[in-house]
Amino acid sequence: LIDTAIALEHVHDSGFMHLDFKPENVLVTRNGNIRLVDFDLARPRPSKPKRFWKNPGTPPYMAPEVLRREPMDHRADIFSFGVVAYEMLTYHKPFPGESAEEVYRAQLDGSFAPPSQHNPNIHLALEKIILRCLELDLEKRYPDISMLVHALEAVLYVDPHRG
Repeated sequence: LIDTAIALEHVHDSGFMHLDFKPENVLVTRNGNIRLVDFDLARPRPSKPKRFWKNPGTPPYMAPEVLRREPMDHRADIFSFGVVAYEMLTYHKPFPGESAEEVYRAQLDGSFAPPSQHNPNIHLALEKIILRCLELDLEKRYPDISMLVHALEAVLYVDPHRG
């Protein structure tokens, strides 16, 4: 989870949003390093939420503002990270659906099981991080991916300064 968030952090620090963050676009090398791929839908990171003429992505991983074709920014990737983390730890998507309409209806319902309901071994602090990523209101999500990385490192007891 941490390495995946760091890969997304690199994209954001480089001035872009990925906009198609999903498991298929995260590769693990033979030596266990994470590689984020498929930048076909990437857009420059706006300084404030911006409406795009075409909102890209894969419906089960798209943020609500993207599905609603509202102004968006890098926090759409943070939402997608939350979906991926939820799915990685539970083997379920929080908002199931094959089409954008089905996913949007599931998001509008707003009632999804907390990750620990599917996997009781998830630490409460990690669950809170995932739930913050999955906030439907982008203002309630982490404002920056670096804050998410720091939160993950703190909860998973990783020293970011180790060699």
